[in-house]
Amino acid sequence: MAAKKKYDFFISYRRANNGTVCGSYLVGLLSDYNVFYDVDSITEGTFDTQIREALQNTERFILVVTEGSFDRPEVPGKRDWYYEEIGLAIETVGLERITPVVFSGTFNEDILPESLKNRGLRSCQVVKYVAEYAKYFKDEFFHHFGLDNTAPAKNVQSPTREQVEDDQYAQDNEQYDDDTDWDEIDIDEIMSAAKNGNAAAQVALGNCYYNGDRIDEDYEKAVKWYKKAANQGNSQAQNNLGECYRDGEGVEENIDEAIKWFTLAAEQGDADAQNNLGDCYYNGAGVPEDTNKAFDWYIKAAGGGNTDAQNSLGEWFRDGEDGEPNYNEAIKWFRLAAKQENADAQVNLGTCYYEGTGVTQNFKEAAKWYQLAADQDDPIGLCNLGECYRDGEGVDQDCKEAVKLFKLSADMENARAQYNLGLCYYYGDGVKQNLKKAREYFEFAADQDCEEAIEFLNENEF
Repeated sequence: MAAKKKYDFFISYRRANNGTVCGSYLVGLLSDYNVFYDVDSITEGTFDTQIREALQNTERFILVVTEGSFDRPEVPGKRDWYYEEIGLAIETVGLERITPVVFSGTFNEDILPESLKNRGLRSCQVVKYVAEYAKYFKDEFFHHFGLDNTAPAKNVQSPTREQVEDDQYAQDNEQYDDDTDWDEIDIDEIMSAAKNGNAAAQVALGNCYYNGDRIDEDYEKAVKWYKKAANQGNSQAQNNLGECYRDGEGVEENIDEAIKWFTLAAEQGDADAQNNLGDCYYNGAGVPEDTNKAFDWYIKAAGGGNTDAQNSLGEWFRDGEDGEPNYNEAIKWFRLAAKQENADAQVNLGTCYYEGTGVTQNFKEAAKWYQLAADQDDPIGLCNLGECYRDGEGVDQDCKEAVKLFKLSADMENARAQYNLGLCYYYGDGVKQNLKKAREYFEFAADQDCEEAIEFLNENEF
């Protein structure tokens, strides 16, 4: 096993409130030493793991303090890496090797968040930076650590008073988070914030590359930015990266890597990742098949608002995965997801009404839900709605409308729609009879193992 990298210093700073300028200045002073400063120091592994390992292998921890560094309130469920790094340093590096370097503002027990109060930080010896006396700071700084300051001076630019008091670029970058409406932000601004290390911006930029939104589609670049954000602990990025590994988009397909990232995100409460992990356990993809674990993850994801998980729970109860079907529960979950415009759930709820499963049979209600799914170009919704129009169930009979819907669905390679369209051409229902086209659509469906189409081809002449 390779030896862990050793660091002489670990510099922790907040990106806003001038932290970037001040932290970079200290890195310059310590250019002859091995310094862990930013996420770029991480080359592999997850952000949490690498931060902890770096701190466990660090001689000294420098805490960059500027005006307002500790103003941000602690929010339950939302991580603050500045506070977390300090807490980990107390545990791993030790108070005697922690040095707050105050560039502006003050450092005392009163300004600390609750998680850091009464943990001994007030005992740490502080080094103060004063812009007007910057030329003397290096001597004091090196003396504090007992370091040799006889090496030739490096060309390091000391922060000015203006920089210390107003690093607007960093403050602007810090305003972005996972709730930012990225559609309203220019792509150049997103790139700038992402390059400056803002994890939410990195996810947004990855999404732009993935979807070809305001920029050329590029899965490899999407993966690059997802990795940067994922290594900072961003759960959205971790889930997106897992999906890229699962589907082989931008990276070589690797289900083990997918499971790793899904798990990291799921354990942070990311509902999309919880649903993806549920699918993996249900299908035995990358993990041993385990329907109990699948159910547990679906429940968590559904509770977090993931409509795919809600639909999966509906199917679970409808199909009696635990034994006997529970149609009341199935309808509850289908309806919850369907009302949130989940097309699969709309189709499932429509089919319950069509067949009278768990509800009173109601063709009109079935057609309503099929229509909502069809409006989202769902191939099954289009096909099922076409059958309603063909048979006059829940809607006025209209074979031409049925043909139109079947064709839309058939073009999406829905085998049942291809079979239905074959019937329309064979019998001339809603369209001029055309046996050649009929056979063509039956063969399309048969190629997808549609038994009805195979049987029709074997029993009829064209």
